[in-house]
Amino acid sequence: MSLSAEFAPLLSPLLWKAFVLAFGLGIGSFLNVVIYRIPAGLSIVSPGSRCPKCLTPIRARDNVPIFSWLLLRGKCRDCGLPISGRYPSIEALVATLFLLLYIVDMYLGNAA
Repeated sequence: MSLSAEFAPLLSPLLWKAFVLAFGLGIGSFLNVVIYRIPAGLSIVSPGSRCPKCLTPIRARDNVPIFSWLLLRGKCRDCGLPISGRYPSIEALVATLFLLLYIVDMYLGNAA
């Protein structure tokens, strides 16, 4: 038996969990936009993401949920002012909820 055949049953569920987690991070990032812009009467479509302090557009490489905030130490790359920890917190919360729902569905959903 090959090594890949031994790990095949483990790899597929792991990849699905990673996909669900990444999808949840993306949804959490979008919810951050909605939470910030709708009460302010702003469009959720345009303009793109920008620093809440200096309004400089956020580069694509700096717009990866949670990871960019951590790499930039919670600060804007351009003005250096802090960006609220609320953003990665919401992304992490939504991603965790997505993953938990997936796990519950996989283990309890098959019992029905």
